[in-house]
Amino acid sequence: MPKRLPAGSVSALKDDGEYSAMELASCRLTEPDAARPVFESVVFRKVVLGPSRHAKPRFTDCRFTTSDLSGADWEQARFRRTEFLDCRIIGAQFVAAEFEDILFADSNFERAVFLSAKFRAARFRNCSLREASFENADLTNAVFEDCDLAGADLRLARLAGADLRGSRLDGVQAGPQEFKGAVVDSAQAVQLAGLLGIVVREKGEDPEL
Repeated sequence: MPKRLPAGSVSALKDDGEYSAMELASCRLTEPDAARPVFESVVFRKVVLGPSRHAKPRFTDCRFTTSDLSGADWEQARFRRTEFLDCRIIGAQFVAAEFEDILFADSNFERAVFLSAKFRAARFRNCSLREASFENADLTNAVFEDCDLAGADLRLARLAGADLRGSRLDGVQAGPQEFKGAVVDSAQAVQLAGLLGIVVREKGEDPEL
């Protein structure tokens, strides 16, 4: 992506519309609903995109900065080489979406839905993912750096190679199968043992009477 892009303007998204090489700033793109819009080398700065329903949108080499996608419903969205920085994405739905070479940083994804989503080379850094749903998502080798996953739904998720060290896992919904192959730190291992019904007790420590 170029260091500087020309300012652009879009009054409304259109079905199969193509938008490229521009910076959209301080605007609202929530109506009307659009199918298959394509964005390439677009910077969204302080843009409101939710709530909105855009089916199968495509984003390549894009950046979202201080933007609001809360309540967006973007089923089967495709993101490639895209960044989300300091964004509000509360309750957004990305059902069956695909994310490749993605950075999510300093953003709020509380109650967001990533049902059956696929992640490739994805990093979450300092994000709130409280009560987010990753049910049946492919999070293979994803990195969660200092994130809050309290109450997140990870049932049927694939976490092989996923790095969860340093993130909060209180009340996550998952079992031994989901965490198979995931990388956790020692404190998380003890916490997960409790969630999975395992009793951790040092040698020689008497069981509670």
